[in-house]
Amino acid sequence: MRAGMKLSCFATSALVWGCLALGGCTGVASPAAAPTPTPSLQQRIEAAHTPAGHAALAAYYNGEATAARAKAAEHRDMIQAYRKQVAGGHGNANMETHCNSLIKGYESMATDYESMAASHRQLAEQAKP
Repeated sequence: MRAGMKLSCFATSALVWGCLALGGCTGVASPAAAPTPTPSLQQRIEAAHTPAGHAALAAYYNGEATAARAKAAEHRDMIQAYRKQVAGGHGNANMETHCNSLIKGYESMATDYESMAASHRQLAEQAKP
């Protein structure tokens, strides 16, 4: 089980750091921190001119925010697991640091997604049917 948790944290850390290295996400609270839209998402964004189109995008971004918060919670649980690895509750401080960094990033992404959802809800109210 420990190897699986280490692999998961390492894999997630590698993914996030890879994104940062490639400029795909900044780790800063901004819409740019979101993953690159898929072509279908890109098309939905470009076509969103109706209340329903914006409502659908708001729902999508709410789902992404929920997923990001779930990943943050997963890393909070990993911290607890790492703390149990060493007597005295200190665990692997290096892994705890990595997980805390990921938690911060996921929470920031969730906040960004929630902001994007709120913007689309507002656009849905203003759009003509």
